[in-house]
Amino acid sequence: MSETYLAIDLGASSGRTIAGHIKNDQLQLHEINRFWNGSIDLQGHLHWDFLHLYRQLREGLATAQTHYSLRSLSIDTWGVDFGLLDTTGSLIQNPVHYRDERTNGMFNALFKKSSREHIFEQTGIQFMEINTLYQLYALHLQNTPAYTHATQLLFSPDLLTYWLTGEKIAERTIASTSQCYNPQTETWAHDLLQTVGIRTDLFADLVDPGTPIGKVDGVSVVAAGGHDTACAFAAVPTLPNEQAAFLSSGTWSLLGCELPAPRINHDVLEKNFTNEVGVCNTIRFLKNLNGLWIIQELQRIWKQQGHDYTFTQMVEMAQAAEPFHAFINPADERFFTPGDMCERICEYCQETLQPIPQTHAQTIRVAYEGLALLYAETLDDLETLSERTFDCIRIVGGGGRNHLLNQMTANATARPVHSGPAEATAIGNCIMQMIALGDLTDLAAGRTLIRNSFAHEMESYPPIQASEWQTARQKWKQIITAS
Repeated sequence: MSETYLAIDLGASSGRTIAGHIKNDQLQLHEINRFWNGSIDLQGHLHWDFLHLYRQLREGLATAQTHYSLRSLSIDTWGVDFGLLDTTGSLIQNPVHYRDERTNGMFNALFKKSSREHIFEQTGIQFMEINTLYQLYALHLQNTPAYTHATQLLFSPDLLTYWLTGEKIAERTIASTSQCYNPQTETWAHDLLQTVGIRTDLFADLVDPGTPIGKVDGVSVVAAGGHDTACAFAAVPTLPNEQAAFLSSGTWSLLGCELPAPRINHDVLEKNFTNEVGVCNTIRFLKNLNGLWIIQELQRIWKQQGHDYTFTQMVEMAQAAEPFHAFINPADERFFTPGDMCERICEYCQETLQPIPQTHAQTIRVAYEGLALLYAETLDDLETLSERTFDCIRIVGGGGRNHLLNQMTANATARPVHSGPAEATAIGNCIMQMIALGDLTDLAAGRTLIRNSFAHEMESYPPIQASEWQTARQKWKQIITAS
C-alpha cells in the first residue's frame, strides 16, 4: 500500500488537515495546515465562521495535492451544530455555536411537550441543552425567518461535504448527536419531532459511516465518521480481549466504551449517559463531560490580564502546586460557558465553604484534580450501566499529551492509563476512509495498523498514591453532593 488519505479534522478550538500516508506498512501523518476555530459574537449571538473553515480546508486540499496523490478525503467535526439551506441550496446564515444562549431554558419549555422519559426512549441521548433538538426547538418557538424559510438542515461535516460534492447527506454518527435520531429504529425520531412541533422535512437522508459520497478535484470524498469522537474511538488501539474504557480527551472529555447495541433504560437516563452511533456497527456508550475547556478559558482570561502562559507551563505550575487544596465539580453548569473561569472556580470554592485558590498554580491544579475525580466517578457509573469491568483506560486525543492529568486519572480511577495516539481523530478518519475504499478489511485490522504505527508515542501510567486519592474521592463526593 502506498496510498494517501486526507483527514480534515475540525475541533471546537482548532482545525487541521492531515495527510495519512502508508509507507512500509505503517500509517504516517503529515500535517498540511492548522488553523483557528472558535466562536464569533455577532449581534448578541455566537456563530461559527464556516466560510473561513471552508477556505482553510480548500487551501489544505490544494497544498496536499501538490505533495501527494490523494486517494480520498473525509471531514469530521464537533457534534450537534448545523447549517440551514434555502431553496437554492445556499447557506442562510453562519451556523450558530452550541454555546450560544438561545437554548437557555429550552429543557423546561420542551418538557411541557414531551417528557424526559419519552425523549430518552426515542433517542437514547444524554440531555444537554446544546443538543440540536433544543436548538431547533428554540428556532421553532421564536419562529425565526432562517427556520421558516429553510428547506434543508445539514450538520457541520455534512455541510462542508455538500460544498465539496453537491451531495446533501446526514452521516449517521453526527446525526446521532442531535437527539433527533432513534438508534433503535436507525431512523429519524419522527414521533418525537412531530410531538414537539419540529419540522421533519428538514432532515437529509441518512448514510452509514464509511460511505463514499462523491468527488472533488478528482479526489473521492468519503463520509468516514462525521462526528470527531466517532473517529477518535475508531483509533483507540485496543488489544484483543482487552477490557478498556475509552476516554477522548480534548476541549470535551468523552468517557465510555463500545457496545453492539444501544442501552436505553431508566438507570442510563438517571445517570445521563448517551448512546451515540459509532463506526462499523457499534454504539458509543459514553458520557459527555467537561474537559480541557476549563484550562483553555483560564489561559485565555489570564492572557487578557497580561499572563501569557503556554499549556506546558500551566501543567508545570500545577505539578508544583499543593495537592487537594480544594475541589470543584467540572460538571457544574457555570464551567461550560465562556467567561472568567478563575473567578468561577473561586466562587465555587467559596459557596462550598472551601479554601479559595490563592495562586494561578493552585487554580490550575484544582481544575485538573476536578477532572480526574469526575472521570473516576463516571467510570464507576460506566461499569454499572454497561455491566462490564474495565481493567484499564485508554486516552486518545490532544489531552493525552498531558502527563499530569493522565497520572491523576490513573490515581483517581485506580486503573492503569494508556495514552496515545494524540491525533486519534485524524487517524480514525483515515482508517475509516481505508475501510470505505476496501484498503482495510475491518476495524480490527485498522487498530492493528495503529498499534504498529504509533507505538512510539504511547505511554502507560500505573496508579500511585492510592490512599491519598481514595480520601480525595470521598471528600470530593461529599462536596459535590452538598453543592
